[in-house]
Amino acid sequence: NGVIERANRVVKEGTSCALVQSGWDDPWWPEAMSCFCFLKNVSDILSDEKTAYSRRFGLDFRGPLIPFGAEITYTPLTAKEKARTHEYGAKKLSGIFLGYHQQAGGGWSGDLFLADWEQVANAELHSEIYTKRFKAEEVEVVLRNGHFKFPLAEGDLRQPGSDRTEVRKPRRRSDAGGN
Repeated sequence: NGVIERANRVVKEGTSCALVQSGWDDPWWPEAMSCFCFLKNVSDILSDEKTAYSRRFGLDFRGPLIPFGAEITYTPLTAKEKARTHEYGAKKLSGIFLGYHQQAGGGWSGDLFLADWEQVANAELHSEIYTKRFKAEEVEVVLRNGHFKFPLAEGDLRQPGSDRTEVRKPRRRSDAGGN
């Protein structure tokens, strides 16, 4: 029982930390827990110098290691999403990383889950934010001075029920030096 209780405690504490670091509220607990557990299984080195993932699947995880709630950009797929990009600027949209899509049995499908920045900013209820699924190659992590950015925790973005009223738009690369 002690081993199981300790494992449960690690998951609870890790999930709580993921939520605090990301700035997401409690309704995002399931997504934060799934992301935490996946990252723990692909990154924690065990006594035999392997990860739980490599033990299970016989190979090291080769995907991106992205913390829950980190800012990302993604390549839009639909015409409606493509119309939201600047005609002469970057052809990517901003979003928030939510986790990894896993196949039955726990293997990674190669896809990532995310929430669209604009949808998060405009939602009045948590249920109005829909998880999107994209190929890992279509997603890029946004770093500031080599560190992950967490727009909700840093106040660049608000979520439903938040008392923060001011929302700053993300700066796109095309906006950085122009008038």
